[in-house]
Amino acid sequence: MGRVEGPKKEGSVSKRVRWAGLICIGLSLAGCQLFGPPGPQVLYEERFSSAENNPWWTGEQEGYRIWIAEGKYQWEVQPNMVPGVRCPSAGSFEDFVLTVEVEHRGGIPNKSGSGVIFRSTDWNNYYVFVISPTGTFRVRKVVGGTWTTLKDWTASPAIVQGVGVNRLTVIAVGPSLTFRVNDQEVYQTTDASLTGGVIGLYAVSYTGNEVMRIAFDNIVVASPAP
Repeated sequence: MGRVEGPKKEGSVSKRVRWAGLICIGLSLAGCQLFGPPGPQVLYEERFSSAENNPWWTGEQEGYRIWIAEGKYQWEVQPNMVPGVRCPSAGSFEDFVLTVEVEHRGGIPNKSGSGVIFRSTDWNNYYVFVISPTGTFRVRKVVGGTWTTLKDWTASPAIVQGVGVNRLTVIAVGPSLTFRVNDQEVYQTTDASLTGGVIGLYAVSYTGNEVMRIAFDNIVVASPAP
């Protein structure tokens, strides 16, 4: 694992007072009906519009290269490599809706995977949601350095196969974890191992792959819907 770490009416005074009271009451009731409870709030977002002063790691290590260009967070990963990037400066989140776009640009589909890290306290504790260009996904966690598979590689028609863009969404509310691809739910589970932490990005290039090329974009973390 690579560890590379935001207005008057005439009339008497009494009538004017009564009218004012009715107007205030009407506005108050209208306000309750029109506005209601507040909707989800954006807690963090990254569009990768510029590489200058960007908090997400860029550079080159043995086996992979990561940079920002063309408004995207671009990765090149050699075979048999599993790099990951965490971004503590984005903030730490407990309950949230995380969305990110992942574009597969090159590499053998059944030997490539990419996705998101969430609720990470360090490199020994986090969840990871990964998709493959073959149209499959997997959900895993590492707790105290020990890996557990919550959902092994599973096919889903929601995933765009081959070269293309997929939008991944993780909804985490307490122990409830929901996973979506392109706005379609693919998996839901309950797990209380990790309650909060930072977000990150993840890739896996298996032995026998070509150079895998992927690009991330439009990361948004929002509060869950009330």
